[in-house]
Amino acid sequence: MSRTFVSTFRCVAFPAILLALALGTVGCGEELETANRTLRKRLDDANANNMRLQAERDASEAELAAQRLVVLERDNRIAALQGQIDKKDVEFLELSRLYQELLNAPRPAPKIIVGPALPQELNAALKAFAQANPDLAEFDEKNGMVKLKSDLTFAPGSSVVKAATAANLSRLVQILNDPAARAFSVYIAGHTDDMPIRKAATLRKHPTNWYLSAHRAVGVEKVLEKAGLTPARMCAMGFGEYHPIAANKPGHKGNELNRRVEIWIVPAGQFLTVKGPIMVDVEVEVEDTIEANGTETVEETIRVRPAAPTGDSL
Repeated sequence: MSRTFVSTFRCVAFPAILLALALGTVGCGEELETANRTLRKRLDDANANNMRLQAERDASEAELAAQRLVVLERDNRIAALQGQIDKKDVEFLELSRLYQELLNAPRPAPKIIVGPALPQELNAALKAFAQANPDLAEFDEKNGMVKLKSDLTFAPGSSVVKAATAANLSRLVQILNDPAARAFSVYIAGHTDDMPIRKAATLRKHPTNWYLSAHRAVGVEKVLEKAGLTPARMCAMGFGEYHPIAANKPGHKGNELNRRVEIWIVPAGQFLTVKGPIMVDVEVEVEDTIEANGTETVEETIRVRPAAPTGDSL
């Protein structure tokens, strides 16, 4: 009985096992297929992500290359600018050296003419006046001053201008009223020598040489005014014996060179307090000479003269 059961069991169990294996095989295949699909999807996703990352990497590398090019161009510009700066530094040092050489080089003091450097036309007219009256007047071209010799202008101890001199001064007034002279004032300065005044008649009129010098300046002013020169342009002053141009003789014997009246043609308003500014023209001449040995000489001449009047002149 047991053998039959065993045989029967074997006969029955074997097909069941095969069925189970078949069923199991079928189940495992589906699972594998599912897993395979899942893995394939993951692989596709990974490939897609990899391609995206590769594209991003390529873009980043391209951007990095572009940035490197920008940096390279900037560095090249910086290098070029630095080269220009270095060149300018060299030029600056050279200019500084030349400046110091010029600064330390010996040069003559400027020749400065301050005061009435008269216009050419006026200067020529005054020179001609002095040349036409050599016994009476001298013209100081450098200072713009006409000097009258007192011994020919006045009688001894007198402040009254001689008639012949008054006639000659009329010509001087014509010159001083010309357009070239209208921007100038006329200052009249009397001077004496050191001879003391002794005559009683003279002492009553001129107690000292101060008075005599001032009175003679006023006498000339009156002649000029009568000849047509406006008083507002004139000034009269006396210096007595205290500004000689030559040595007086010993013992207060005087010197005819010191007995004089000076007529100064000066910028309008000189030494006066005025409401507005006095306009002047400044002319600067620079003469640069290079000697044969290479030495450079610079001479400056500065001229200051009154500006041409813009309205009614004095």
